[in-house]
Amino acid sequence: MRPDGPRDPVAGPDSGPEPPYPVRLSGPVIKGFGRGSKELGIPTANIPADGLAAYPDLQVGVYYGVVALDPAKFQHPSSSSSSSTAGAEAGAAVLPAVLSIGYNPFYKNETKSIEIHIMPPLSSPSPTAEGAGAAGQVKFHKLPDFYGTQLKLLILGYIRPEYDYVSLEALIEDIRVDCEVARRSLQRKAYKCYLDADEKECSDKEKMDRLRQHLSRRRRSSNSSAPLQSPKSPNFPSTSTDWRKDERDVPPRRLYVTSDTHEFDSTIIARFQGEGFEVEYLPFPGGNEDDERDRKDLENLLHEREDDLEPGERYAVVGMSNLILMSRLERIVDKKSISPAGLSAARIAPPVHNSYQSSSQNIHLAGHQNPSFWDDYSAHPSKKRHRCHLFFYPESEPGFAEHPSPTYDRLSSRLAWSRALDCLKRGFGWPGGGWKMPDVETIWEEYWRNLLDADRHRQPEAEQHAAKTMKMLIGSDDPKSLDRQIDETPLVNCVPTMVGGSDEQSISTFYAGAFFPTGPPSQHIRLLSRTVGPDRIVDEILLAFRHTEEIPWLLPRVPPTDRDVKVVLVMTASFRAGKLSRQNIYWDQASVLVQIGLLDPALVPGGFRATGKTREGRQDVEILPVVGAEGVERILNG
Repeated sequence: MRPDGPRDPVAGPDSGPEPPYPVRLSGPVIKGFGRGSKELGIPTANIPADGLAAYPDLQVGVYYGVVALDPAKFQHPSSSSSSSTAGAEAGAAVLPAVLSIGYNPFYKNETKSIEIHIMPPLSSPSPTAEGAGAAGQVKFHKLPDFYGTQLKLLILGYIRPEYDYVSLEALIEDIRVDCEVARRSLQRKAYKCYLDADEKECSDKEKMDRLRQHLSRRRRSSNSSAPLQSPKSPNFPSTSTDWRKDERDVPPRRLYVTSDTHEFDSTIIARFQGEGFEVEYLPFPGGNEDDERDRKDLENLLHEREDDLEPGERYAVVGMSNLILMSRLERIVDKKSISPAGLSAARIAPPVHNSYQSSSQNIHLAGHQNPSFWDDYSAHPSKKRHRCHLFFYPESEPGFAEHPSPTYDRLSSRLAWSRALDCLKRGFGWPGGGWKMPDVETIWEEYWRNLLDADRHRQPEAEQHAAKTMKMLIGSDDPKSLDRQIDETPLVNCVPTMVGGSDEQSISTFYAGAFFPTGPPSQHIRLLSRTVGPDRIVDEILLAFRHTEEIPWLLPRVPPTDRDVKVVLVMTASFRAGKLSRQNIYWDQASVLVQIGLLDPALVPGGFRATGKTREGRQDVEILPVVGAEGVERILNG
């Protein structure tokens, strides 16, 4: 029951909200229990309580704060007022509110709810002030119905616990006092700025305006007076494709790319966008004489972006800068051991918003590094928090990952990309998590279904299936599509025979008349193993057949021998932006030649001449080091 005694006139410190406040919640306005207006005469807006999971320590009780409603669905008269900066900018009114979080002991609810009573602007007369109602009747502020409207809530302070009451009238009176406590609390100097950033008393207008923008979900303008700024990310087309018909409502995966140049490799940006990230480029050239000052300025820039996130959202950072390395490794390694000339890329994917979660970090370093980097980081006392992995590229120089760089190294760049993407996607819940782009195994399975359904002996059908396969390759879409922005051409390569293609015509011809299942009708394949990464797949496949027809991709220009053959294929497939980009196929060609009778291990070429001796002291070769089907049998039965 509610204790007797007078209530405190305000709640919370006069200096402003203290942790854990401000607390941000949001959601569509839903129907509640139907008692607020009917029984109590107190209109409330309910939002889903799911967002409370991000704040496990938030106790049940009564709170005060401010709200904003989606201006596209709801307009309040105050939204046209010049006194509300966020309202004028975003078209949304920011209004004071009092709310309860919990189970309402008076009604003994069984489910936790968030019930918000939106009050009139502080500049308007208070309908809940003592004696404001006629004949002692309290009339609470009422707005038109706005079910379904998106509501954003910023909780600024705690008023009291939940209580049970001896009567309905006692409950209503306590809620009236709650409204007045909330009004008086919000009228204090340190709280007014959350409702009106133009208040003369706001000593830190920029900070308060940014906090209020959390409600209207708007980003900082590029012409802000703040010293840390960034231009808009390159304007790439939408990534929408036929794969996204079943797109689920998932939080955006925000990725901030930073470097010390005003312009950045657009291909890398396009690649990240093609993987389903919302990308913003943050140029940070520095400029301070003190590197430590630059590092802190960069951290502040990233913290601003972090402040813009909703509860439960995550973000990641990809940095091509010494400063990002210094920032993220400050407590992991001795900074004196860092060689700036050796840094190529630091890619970090921290989970966002919940400081209790750990962050995954990948550091990519070019050249030969200081031996201190080879320490066992798994033994570091903070390993659970950082999960930092260092990767070295001794054959490359700094800048190897960027296409315009004179030190660009295609091989190291591909390897670093796969590692970085794995770190980023796992940080956002991969595998799983409702990605907007199809996962690579889905694409690969469709590729195989298309191959296996084809009848290569019927030319029109073979060409149709080849055309379907071509649409799955990178660069096959409309010229304005995202995968066309990526500097990569498709490649299909049968390594032992060099059959395949590297342009549209040659690849189409390969699929229409050269590749599996073209050849003997006895051909049979069986998947032995599959390794799946975020951007590639490696398959081990058993291929068995009787050699009754030429097989253009496996044994080109070799007539049939009517012999049984077994061979294990290793197929690697790489993917970009939901498309197949590269496919390499490897196998033991010597084993195949032995099995069809074209290679006899006992026939050593007469022109062979040794230049030294074996470990046994021999200079001749009795038998070639090749095997036939027995090598395959060991794989299958080993």
